[in-house]
Amino acid sequence: MAIFVAIFLALLVAAGVLLAAGAASSATGKSASPLRTFRTGWSGRKNPDTDQRAAAAAAAVEPVDLSLAQFLRETVDEGEAYLQVDDLAATLQRARDKAVGALPGNRDR
Repeated sequence: MAIFVAIFLALLVAAGVLLAAGAASSATGKSASPLRTFRTGWSGRKNPDTDQRAAAAAAAVEPVDLSLAQFLRETVDEGEAYLQVDDLAATLQRARDKAVGALPGNRDR
């Protein structure tokens, strides 16, 4: 009996979610109902569009086993570093000056 009550509550919650989605979609001005959107998605599994086919093809590619060290060696970037030491030093100096200025007795800085 408890299983039937749980199933009934789950169906009731699902119906509530559909009603809430329908109210939200009508408030935004969209003309498609949640049930129509569901039907479109359900029929799309039989006739997928090009984006779905491309995603399925990308998901079907065999994964490559690669160690972290090898990955980092092969993807190293020899360009300019993201953090520049001079910029970082200047930022730290400004932060230090602000912190010293906030101490009692050092308000004149």
